[in-house]
Amino acid sequence: MSHSLSRWPRPLAATAVALALLFATLLGGCKETDPAAMLKQAKELRAKGDARAAVIVLKNAIQKNSADRDARLLLGEVYLEQADAPSAEKELRRARDLGAALPELPLLIGQTLLMQGQYERLLSDVDPAAPPAQRPAILALRGHALLGTDDPAKATALFAQALSLHPDLPDALLGMARLAVAGNQHDEAARLMRRALAANPDNIDCLRFHADLLRAAGKPDQALAAHERILAKRPHHVQARLDVANLHLDAGRFSAAREAIAAARKVAGASLAVTYAQAMVDFREQKLAASLQSVQQVLRVAPDHYPAILLAGAVQSALGATGQAEQHLQKFLAAYPRHVYATKLMSSLQVRANAPHAALDLLMPLLADHPNDVELLTLAGEARLRAREFGAATTLFEQASALQPKVAGLRTSLALSRLGSGDTGRAVAELERAAALDANAPRVGILLVMAHLRAKNTDKALASAQEMERRDDNPLVQNLKGGVYLARREATLARASFNRALALEPLYLPALANLAQLDLTERKPADARRRYEAALAKAPRNRALLEALAGLAQREGKTADAVAWLVRARQIEPDALPLGLRLADLYARAGNKAKALQLARTLETANPSSPEATAMLAQIYVLNQDLGAALDAYSRLAALVPASPVPLVRMASLQLERGEDDAALTSLRQSLTIDPNLFDAQMTMLNILVRQQKFSEARALARDVQQRKPESANGYKLEGDALAAQGQHAAALAAWERAFERKPDGALLIQIHGALNKLGRAADADVRMANWFRDRPSDVPARLYYASSKLVAGNYKAAIGHLEAVLKVEPDNVIALNDLAWACQQSGDSRAQAFAERAHALAPGNPAVLDTLGWIYTERGDLARALPLLQKASALAPAAGNIHFHFSTALARSGDKRAARRELERLLAQPQRSAHHEQAAALLRTL
Repeated sequence: MSHSLSRWPRPLAATAVALALLFATLLGGCKETDPAAMLKQAKELRAKGDARAAVIVLKNAIQKNSADRDARLLLGEVYLEQADAPSAEKELRRARDLGAALPELPLLIGQTLLMQGQYERLLSDVDPAAPPAQRPAILALRGHALLGTDDPAKATALFAQALSLHPDLPDALLGMARLAVAGNQHDEAARLMRRALAANPDNIDCLRFHADLLRAAGKPDQALAAHERILAKRPHHVQARLDVANLHLDAGRFSAAREAIAAARKVAGASLAVTYAQAMVDFREQKLAASLQSVQQVLRVAPDHYPAILLAGAVQSALGATGQAEQHLQKFLAAYPRHVYATKLMSSLQVRANAPHAALDLLMPLLADHPNDVELLTLAGEARLRAREFGAATTLFEQASALQPKVAGLRTSLALSRLGSGDTGRAVAELERAAALDANAPRVGILLVMAHLRAKNTDKALASAQEMERRDDNPLVQNLKGGVYLARREATLARASFNRALALEPLYLPALANLAQLDLTERKPADARRRYEAALAKAPRNRALLEALAGLAQREGKTADAVAWLVRARQIEPDALPLGLRLADLYARAGNKAKALQLARTLETANPSSPEATAMLAQIYVLNQDLGAALDAYSRLAALVPASPVPLVRMASLQLERGEDDAALTSLRQSLTIDPNLFDAQMTMLNILVRQQKFSEARALARDVQQRKPESANGYKLEGDALAAQGQHAAALAAWERAFERKPDGALLIQIHGALNKLGRAADADVRMANWFRDRPSDVPARLYYASSKLVAGNYKAAIGHLEAVLKVEPDNVIALNDLAWACQQSGDSRAQAFAERAHALAPGNPAVLDTLGWIYTERGDLARALPLLQKASALAPAAGNIHFHFSTALARSGDKRAARRELERLLAQPQRSAHHEQAAALLRTL
């Protein structure tokens, strides 16, 4: 992407936006004390081009007499010449308030507003009914303001009116030239400038715009000569020197650019225009820290300096500070929504952040205006790739490749889009073309190998890797070749290639990782660990090796070791945010909530603009059950990522947990303003409204979803849920059927089955389920639901059949094993105990599983094994009446009548009547 930031569209061709002079010290030596003498001295200094000294003298005069309107007027004019518009405006307005009667004063104040981009203020403050001598200039000034508000028709009328009063007025001709350029009529713009300069050969505004036209026409040498002519006339003209610096910058002549900036600094000191130009040179030379320091200096003094805002976004992006870059670019694009460079930069950040649709929202309108911009086409193609819209991506990359057919990178991107759409053959052809264009591009070679592997053509993949090896035997190529051997199931050769990579570069981490993975595949984790530790001995401060060892420890379940490795890594790079986040997460997983919280707080304090740090802190607050602090953190996260609904949805979840239903509704509504199709938020909203018995609002929500996406099942699903909550089962069934027509779904079918049963249509319900399982025999959730319904109905044979079908798909499904054990026990099937014991082996802490196995042991008379299981189950589920009844029965059968009575009395005292209430009462009477 080109960095065409060095120029800025000026409201008047004479001025660049620069908002204040930054003097570190004042020049001394002014010995005059008489105001008239000081004013005369300032004028002489100004005439000599020594504006800095003139400012010092005038400030000293004003310090002696703050009501010196002549000194303020002259100071305002000097500031205006130095492009310090805010200071110029302040002094000129003060001079006017003190009674300065200069006829040009309104025009000068208007020029300061124009330089600051304050177009609306200019149009309201500068009276068009000016004296006849000033009227043409005032009309032209207002015309430039209207250009700034994007009203070219009215601007044209004012420029024409000004020219009717003053046919050669340079500002009016300049305005017409700007309009011509906007209409792509560059020859007309040049003609207007020739006319203006014929009548006004020394007009700096027109001379600079003429140089701009030469530059835009691709004639930088002529543009540079034009600026040199300006400096021959006005050697102290700061902006002309900065224009020269910009031209040198365009040509990559950084040393010459710095010399021009240094010359400007001698005249204007550390003005914002000079400081901004310095930041630009540093940016272009990739001296990012220096550039950031300068641009921040500008923004501290002038927070609305839009060129600096854009540059700050570019610098922060290059530094990888995505959050700060986006903040600057969002502010800039709010003021200049169709700026090409800013849009490219912002969309590239969004693609990088995996927000392709947000990038496309910016790019597609701009592409309509610039259909042949290769960068825009490429960025849009990358966004389509991220959105997995491979066909659209291919079209965009084809357009870009047609415009620049010899660019290997475009061929590579086109190949990636073809790979995504499954067109492997044409993808390989594009990669081969890219390789021919740039034989030494490793990325192309890697992609070509990967494309062959994707096509399962390992012979060609190996041949491509060997060709890369022939050109340049390096660790990357050896690692790639090892990967091909792995695909060919040739582990010995793969090891050899990975070891060759390490022979070339002993700390080449990808090869180390692959060898460690081979060790793990062969179930030799100790070998993998020793391999990393040997590398660490050679490079004890290698953070990546420490993190790899932490990952290995995590895989082995050695959380304490993983923490220790990450602590060592963080001692090496304490400011590395991803590392800190990983350690905080590991502390939390290890149950060390205090350390996790302490670290998460530290990370957020050090990285207040990092969404990742704030999100981690919020999650750890939740883990610590500090829901109020978690809500505050998620609120901050929502401000950091205003385009994401996720923080708001999580806030709603916490608010529900705190019983704050209305607050949760507010958060959910806010999330839906960001993503109106967020079904989880809609579903949660509906559940809250139903719980609050706001059924009309619930149905309105469902209808709104239907209107937004009539082809979607979601709106009808929501409507059915709302109707079912009101007991309107027939209407609910109709709504769910409409949803099912749009998207057949097992969960929806479960609701339909339940509604049919409630309406007395059990046979229809069973037919629907049978048809579903015929076409989708592996739908485990639906099978489990249906088997459970058969268990409740006492149809154990049917339940067993469906549960056995579940186990064919998921042999270790604990719910299926437990229910199957229960069904077999009830039907006298001897397999009951085996199924229950399998479930217990998989889930020894599940109270339902403990109860099932314990009851089977009880009924088989094995009370020694039954009682510990049932006692544990009752402790884990104190409110489960069936478990307590089984435990009481086992106690009674064991002869422990006192303990049995205690359990039964506890069960009968529960506020909710158990299904086993009568049986428990009857048993108690026997004890």
